[in-house]
Amino acid sequence: MQSITEKIGAPPDFLPAKSQPSLREMTLKVKVSTPMAGGGVEAGIVDINRPVRIPSVKGHLRYWWRMMNHDSPDKDTRESNIWGSTESPGRVYISISQPPGNLLMRDSDDSFGFKRYGPENYALFSFLPNQKTPGKDIAQENFTFTISFQYPQELHDDVRLALSAWIYFGGIGARTRRGCGTLSCDGDIMRLGEILKAAPHITLWRKKANDSLSAWSYAVKKYRDYRQKRNPGQGNRPGRSHWPEADSLRKITGRSDYRHKTPITSPLPSFPRAALGMPIIFHFKDRDDPRDTTIIPNIKDSNRMASPVITKALCDNGTWYSAVIILPHDDVFDVPLKLDGVNRDYSIPSRKGTSYPPMMGKLDAVSGFEEFISGDFKREAN
Repeated sequence: MQSITEKIGAPPDFLPAKSQPSLREMTLKVKVSTPMAGGGVEAGIVDINRPVRIPSVKGHLRYWWRMMNHDSPDKDTRESNIWGSTESPGRVYISISQPPGNLLMRDSDDSFGFKRYGPENYALFSFLPNQKTPGKDIAQENFTFTISFQYPQELHDDVRLALSAWIYFGGIGARTRRGCGTLSCDGDIMRLGEILKAAPHITLWRKKANDSLSAWSYAVKKYRDYRQKRNPGQGNRPGRSHWPEADSLRKITGRSDYRHKTPITSPLPSFPRAALGMPIIFHFKDRDDPRDTTIIPNIKDSNRMASPVITKALCDNGTWYSAVIILPHDDVFDVPLKLDGVNRDYSIPSRKGTSYPPMMGKLDAVSGFEEFISGDFKREAN
């Protein structure tokens, strides 16, 4: 089946200034300040010759424009007018220049040069080799590219807003919500305070750091520690989780190792961490426990739900911060779930409204994470 692009032809990525004298121009030099995963034409693979692709940049800019205009009643019409639709091309033209020999790679067989079980590899786990699949190398941080824009003057504020939000809060490639492919630049973007004022629906928590890698590592560590809160283990065997999902799967399936037969969490069943994004893969090591199960959204043609929590490095006026960005998320608590591996759909009775031990007294997993970091990170006023 042909895509819509193949049917009507893709709009040009860039129109030379000579042919469009009325268009405003803007050029920025951007640095990719944490390792970049994927981003190529083939999913999960870095394109060594063209690591930053125009279609990917357009997608990110469109997403962040829409996020910044989250509460605008006419955002659908304006989005199509600026960024294009199946009926008409967008009005923002992009060109990217990438210096040859600018890219080095991190080797997945060497745990990317990080500690095997450190926070960096928690963010990059799907790119590491395992018993079923080989690893995928990733791009080393601190490579640069130059991006140029042409657009009608009346779109300047929209382009600058989307670009600035992408630079501060987003990234390039895969796993950007866990801080991979973080961006920084010295160009004419909006100040962070302006971005926050323009988007009161976005919450920023941050803590000063020494550099981009330490900032990224610490933010991801806090997220990992929150999601993996459990009893002390023995040797290499982790203890039982303080979250209710494992006990919930034991109850639903009727399967449990004799040591885990009595639940340590209640009420059950409940899957509060689904609000932090899906899929969630559960692997039980003991033979009598449930088989491997994946929690996915029970939505047609979708097996993913992006997390409303972003953990990353953020550069503000030359200073690096460990950052947590909380996006609007009221709708995540209403997403129906499917337990893939159990072969049944399941209505979750307590996605929100019940506090489990890791949630610090809060009634949902997102608010619990904010409470978890509140003694360490500073919440920025909008």
